[in-house]
Amino acid sequence: MIIDHLELGDFVGTKGDDMATVSLKRKINDELLKWKKEYAPEYALFLKGARRVGKTTVAEEFGKREYKSFVTINFQSTNDTIRDLFVNSLLDLDYFFNVIQAQYGVKLYERKSLVILDEIQLYPLARQALKTLLADGRYDYIETGSLAGIKKKTERSEILIPSEEYALEMFPLDFEEFLWAMGDEMTFPILKKHYETLKPLGSLHKDVFRKFREYMCVGGMPQSVVKYIQTKDFEKVDFVKKEILALYRNDIKSQQEENSTYIGNILDNIPSELSRHERGYSFRLSHVDKNARYREYSGSLNWLSEAMIVNVARNVTDPSPALTLNMDDERFKCYLLDTGLLINLSFGDGSFMDNEFYKAILTDRLHINEGMFVENIVSQCLRSNGHKNLFYIEYNDNGKPVMEIDFLIRKDNKVIPIEAKSGKRSALNSLRNFKKKFSNKIGLQYLLCDGDITRDGEIIYLPYYMATVM
Repeated sequence: MIIDHLELGDFVGTKGDDMATVSLKRKINDELLKWKKEYAPEYALFLKGARRVGKTTVAEEFGKREYKSFVTINFQSTNDTIRDLFVNSLLDLDYFFNVIQAQYGVKLYERKSLVILDEIQLYPLARQALKTLLADGRYDYIETGSLAGIKKKTERSEILIPSEEYALEMFPLDFEEFLWAMGDEMTFPILKKHYETLKPLGSLHKDVFRKFREYMCVGGMPQSVVKYIQTKDFEKVDFVKKEILALYRNDIKSQQEENSTYIGNILDNIPSELSRHERGYSFRLSHVDKNARYREYSGSLNWLSEAMIVNVARNVTDPSPALTLNMDDERFKCYLLDTGLLINLSFGDGSFMDNEFYKAILTDRLHINEGMFVENIVSQCLRSNGHKNLFYIEYNDNGKPVMEIDFLIRKDNKVIPIEAKSGKRSALNSLRNFKKKFSNKIGLQYLLCDGDITRDGEIIYLPYYMATVM
């Protein structure tokens, strides 16, 4: 497995920080290698992800390892001379590349160099220029950024998006990557084996649960993980996460494609909406604004989703192995991309010392079935493993919910319902009723809980952390 080197100074940049280097292994490097071997130079790699998720670091480390040289053009900070090249110099690519080499002091070698176009969403004209640059074939190209607002920018400016893109989504560190960062490469293979065999973990269960609670609180943002490794100080990690959330808020305020107030309202209401435990809940825009309509907020919701700040879960109206064919777009749930950030968003007004959730972690008094955090971490784990966030709610004629399933995934051409509500009889009833109604489409049923692995017929009780291996 390839190792990425993340320096704390790359993220924080405050005086007095410990500048020691921390090495993080990221699984996405295997995908980057696959792109280089099988798709470059005909296709550019579009590395999509939220800000501070480590895209630029991964791309640059890849450039250092796999190429003779590389250059990073950051469209958040580059000058007009470079920007103008992507508009007015595409007919003379010798001049185009000579200016880039002179401006950045980097020599580029034909078929041995990488060009990184960083924060590409800020300058769609550069993305359009890729068609010409790829046809030229001298170098490989990685774009980093998100799709937030890029659709409206391109439509407004009639910009053509190249079809020659190999897209990869990048998420915060998953639980296995977090364990690697903590020096543990033994636990996760054991989890996979027990998930496959459905054998209880026994005495190992308590230790894994402690590590999983730790992962929930630190989160998977590289900057937070690095700070925790270096200090083991939740208060300092807390400060880092608040800085990341502040960056997101600034991005929201500065963007002009959607109503920034609407976007901010959705983000701020995620904790309160997730904390509602009434049966059949979903994100209620009326709680954000009593006069809100979905069509007014849909663009703002899409912006957050495209920025990969949130994971949006959609209601499946008719579960089948083709899960995404029957969705109710107006009924949704909204999870934060990282559960560590959700904790800070939830307790943002208080200091670390006032945060009861952290105190419970440190004194081993955490009740892991805190619904909002459990649902969010399951959403995060499933999303990182390539599953879309999908759920099911059924109502009677009076509009009252009669059945709900927290998550749906597909496995072996069957739908797997997942409930994350330990100790609630309604969770078992929902699983059984769901199986009864859709029996020919449903495989095993999972109920995530704080206990060890057990089985009751087709209902499998799994520890919450098993969502990381599904």
